Amino acid sequence: MKRIFVYMVMLVLLSVGQGCNKELALSPADKLPTDEALSNIKGVNAAVNGMYAGMRSTDYYGRNYLILGEITADNVYLSTSNSNRFLSSWRLSWIVSDVDVTGVWNRAYAVILRANNIINSIPVISDGTAEEKNFAKGQALFIRALAHFDLLRFFAEPYIVGGGTSLGVPVITKFEVGSPKRNTVDQVYAQIIADLTEVKSLLPEATNDPFNASSYAASALLARVYLYKGDNAAAIAEATRVINAGYAIQPANSLADFYNTPGTGEDIFTLKILDIQTAGSDNLGQMFRKPGYGDIRVSPDLVNILEPGDARRVFISAFNGSPSEFQNNKFTGQQGISGLHSPKILRISEMYLARAEAYAKEGNYAAALTDVNAIRTHRNLAALENVANDAVLAAVLKEKRVEFMFEGHRYFDLLRNKLDIVRNHCNNPEQLNTPRCTIEATSNTAIFPIPQRETDVNRNIEQNPGYKK
Repeated sequence: MKRIFVYMVMLVLLSVGQGCNKELALSPADKLPTDEALSNIKGVNAAVNGMYAGMRSTDYYGRNYLILGEITADNVYLSTSNSNRFLSSWRLSWIVSDVDVTGVWNRAYAVILRANNIINSIPVISDGTAEEKNFAKGQALFIRALAHFDLLRFFAEPYIVGGGTSLGVPVITKFEVGSPKRNTVDQVYAQIIADLTEVKSLLPEATNDPFNASSYAASALLARVYLYKGDNAAAIAEATRVINAGYAIQPANSLADFYNTPGTGEDIFTLKILDIQTAGSDNLGQMFRKPGYGDIRVSPDLVNILEPGDARRVFISAFNGSPSEFQNNKFTGQQGISGLHSPKILRISEMYLARAEAYAKEGNYAAALTDVNAIRTHRNLAALENVANDAVLAAVLKEKRVEFMFEGHRYFDLLRNKLDIVRNHCNNPEQLNTPRCTIEATSNTAIFPIPQRETDVNRNIEQNPGYKK
């Protein structure tokens, strides 16, 4: 694997302020002086907490990462009455200095830095049982894999487009002085899969603690990773392992409070955000609803595909103050705080639908429909029957669109299946105008540019096609 370097760490720290402590910017993580390294299990556990804290940033899972996976697609639109957020992402007209693009890049690499510090400190700490060390290392490997995968999804061509040979993102496992090049998409996938495979062996097969990574969480993320990579057999195997573990699909009669309740029987891995960690007016749900900012409205494109009687209709209603529009009610708030949400990053419904998609692509159409119907029967919908073989994959993707609306999956699901983003409800008076009502899945500028701050300090890192370095 190509070596990754300290300058990137320093850039991350300068850009995100409190991303990591200053000492870590000055020395390679595997060669820290004794007085700087994490020297005991107490310090390592504190570092694990700090790693998770980094993920709660509004640049990452605290808000923007989930929104950017939706505002770029066709489930929602940006209102003409907006707070000047997400304009370029709605229009897919990024410049290399875009603040949202830079925020995702810097925050994800700051989290990777924290994970690497934990991983590289485990062999040298002075105390701690094998179980304690495995737990800490497993958490860090899981988050390192997730962050690399998240970066890859936004900043690199989907596997189906470039076949793994196109440029991915820099893989960071340790820090050395120099100027890095981007690893290939294949190389990034290899590191992600290696990390998650090790996690499976380090962490327990626990289903009762979704707020920490587990062996099953690693399998769930692997199922997603393999599906994106096009390894359908491996995706089926990992999803099946999780499905057989005993997680429960959330029933229809309790959906209304599901997203305001962290840690249900459906949750495999949830990033818990406490009331004291609220971002206030910048909470995720505030971007969708009044009296929050209410910048983002639900597209009629999505509303029109919801079937009568679908229990998920509870998540969409007339927009407060503009009854001809629709609002997202998934993230109304938790712990009495408006818009606060603990992201359900992995849940069991995804495993059924990931396996269904993989089955459909392998030609096992009956099995694919069985998994889709497992979801539908928990949403007050009739089972799908007599679906033509060539229509099964479309039925799966439609179910995924509805089940995961507003959760940050839609943009990726379209591009990784080489499906164009088609906004039928486009440039109407209530939404911000955009020159791109249809975005081709293979368009160079359907993916993020590498941030200018990165290319300015590293002449070896290549910019994505369609953007000037």
